[in-house]
Amino acid sequence: MDSEVALEDLFSQIIQQLRQIGEDLGHLKEKYLEAHGLDSLSHFDLHGSASMSSECWMNMAMEERMLANITAYIKLERRLMKVIEEQAESLLHEKRDLHGGLQNLLEQVTALRAQLENLGTTMGLSIESDEGIDEVDRNSVPMFERKVRGYHVLRDLSTWAVRSVRDLRKLQKEQKRLANKTERFTEGNGQ
Repeated sequence: MDSEVALEDLFSQIIQQLRQIGEDLGHLKEKYLEAHGLDSLSHFDLHGSASMSSECWMNMAMEERMLANITAYIKLERRLMKVIEEQAESLLHEKRDLHGGLQNLLEQVTALRAQLENLGTTMGLSIESDEGIDEVDRNSVPMFERKVRGYHVLRDLSTWAVRSVRDLRKLQKEQKRLANKTERFTEGNGQ
């Protein structure tokens, strides 16, 4: 029973982290566009998006979704590190609050990724090593493309934050249902 409570608490903590990240991203995306003098980047499609199609997503089992969430946040964490590195070089001193916001976001994503990995391990999922996952292109990229890529990382994080909350709520319900079913089975067998 204690393990069920601990699992429930972990789900709640992660969902709260995701909500906070989503809220912070709303402000940060606006700040990012403003700092770089960009109106809208939605028409640019750079490769390397961490998102996947809804159709593909709907056909996945919950365990696969959980692993996909973990992998996505590993990728996004690495991409965000690169964005911060690039932004540090290009942002003017008066735009340092954006850089601080990006660093704060990275800390949140790192903590979230660790919590998701913990949840996956608790659920008995086999989490593969993150070595070799989505190496960030380190080639010299024009400044404008770096700005666009940075925005796309923030947009992908926003997409995953929403998707992850839905997945975790669904998974949380399934875990409760499974725990209740196991409890009834145990009581029915007099154990």
